[in-house]
Amino acid sequence: MSFLDLDLDLELQQHLIESGFSSPTPIQQQSIPLTIDGQDILATAPTGSGKTLAFLLPALQHLLDQPPRTGLSPRVLILSPTRELASQILRVVESFAAELSMQCGLIVGGMPYGNQKQIMEAGMDLLISTPGRLLELDEKGWVDLSDVNLLIIDEADRMLDLGFQEPLNEIASLVPVEHQTLMFSATLESAPIQLLAGKLLKPEAAQVAVSNARSMAGNIEHSILRADNDEHKLALFKALISDETIDQALVFVNSRKQVEQWVAIVRAMGIMCDGLHGEMDQGDRTLHMKQLRRGRLKVLVATDVASRGLDLAHISHVINLNLPLKADSYIHRAGRAGRDGSQGIAVSIVDSLDWPRVGRIERYLQQPLKRRKIEGLEPSKPEPQANKQAKKSKAKAKKKADIKPGVKSGKSRKKLKGPRPATPRQPEEAGEQRSSSTKPRSAGSGTARASSGPSSDKARTGGSTGNSANSSRGDSRTPSGDAPRSGNSRSNTRSNNQSSGRSDGPRSTGGRTQQGSRSGSGRDSKSRS
Repeated sequence: MSFLDLDLDLELQQHLIESGFSSPTPIQQQSIPLTIDGQDILATAPTGSGKTLAFLLPALQHLLDQPPRTGLSPRVLILSPTRELASQILRVVESFAAELSMQCGLIVGGMPYGNQKQIMEAGMDLLISTPGRLLELDEKGWVDLSDVNLLIIDEADRMLDLGFQEPLNEIASLVPVEHQTLMFSATLESAPIQLLAGKLLKPEAAQVAVSNARSMAGNIEHSILRADNDEHKLALFKALISDETIDQALVFVNSRKQVEQWVAIVRAMGIMCDGLHGEMDQGDRTLHMKQLRRGRLKVLVATDVASRGLDLAHISHVINLNLPLKADSYIHRAGRAGRDGSQGIAVSIVDSLDWPRVGRIERYLQQPLKRRKIEGLEPSKPEPQANKQAKKSKAKAKKKADIKPGVKSGKSRKKLKGPRPATPRQPEEAGEQRSSSTKPRSAGSGTARASSGPSSDKARTGGSTGNSANSSRGDSRTPSGDAPRSGNSRSNTRSNNQSSGRSDGPRSTGGRTQQGSRSGSGRDSKSRS
């Protein structure tokens, strides 16, 4: 099959030919005709399978088939979980839009509000955005989605991982009822994906699945290096990163602190290196990605913010210094190497703490990962028996699940038979002295009890304060680079009457009843970037 068979406009086909695309990939062959016919789609395909063009080509065809835009609202809205992926989609769209006289815009967190207000006021045909910032601009009254008739959700599973389920539902309610929805996900197996699809897609929506989402690309070589300790891991990493066959390398870790540590190590070796993580300023994130694409960096150390969808043509090696928490994330990380069919290498340096995740990844992939050794840096310890440990953990979990709540085991019940022996409690163990009398406590005793634990009172009030602080940080604190829309919860601390021994029952205030705590959420109190 060729692109000529997909009923695309000649201008689109000409651009594809000039860009070196000779024939559509399987996901493009199956999804493009359905989209052009106006069907809702839930689609999945392995990383590197041409998924971006699978929804962009019919979206551009959709715009070509409509009369010129008269209002400010876009007619196509594409939602992306991360700023980097949204920016990459924009670059692909702009390569087509320049020849098609189409206007497109980008709205993501970390950018000045004033600039984004100007973008929305100028109007556009196609808008690419992250969910959190789009809803924030909507609260300001700057967003008009009244003409959107095609909604595209990219990396839907990643959206759910980042807590964007409610924002997606709210954005879907802002567009006209009669609209077409395309949802692309790395997997269709999870219940949350099916639940989201049930809310956003029409009942007759088509499902498109190309090969196994758990399969790994055949052009990428996967292997594991075992590390005895941190010093051994460092030596293995230096040996790998010094390989002259490396064009560019993407090094994955699991936290911002680790990014900074390993960037310093690589720079100390005299290698051009920068980092990328969700808490980084947007200007720095954009600059580092530009430097990598222009070949000015040999190594980029990143969290999973760089694992999805990014098309980095010159990445030859992916190195995992820490295995991902989720098995499917391993496939996305490894998929950054070997783009456009070139040969790629994915190596994971695994210590004892990470070893249980190896078995989890191998079970997910349904195949083993090759064990590899570097001469002179062989591990001195035998390979851990991850399978045995996993079986023991499952047996313990099953044993706990078999015990009914509130019922102790037989051994414990035997101990409970007969009168309970009186065991004196020491003040330092109990945290307070209690009277053995059965008389009700007086107000004085209640006061003494409340005042004996000031640290616990701080802990009770500190939790809500911490949560509010975290939610106000916006998307600079999320791995994706865009904060999910969430409610702001408030909790009332106990009153002074409680500390004096009084009951903490309901009290009446202006016709309303207050309990010990209450929570509220409001559109105006939500924060995102």
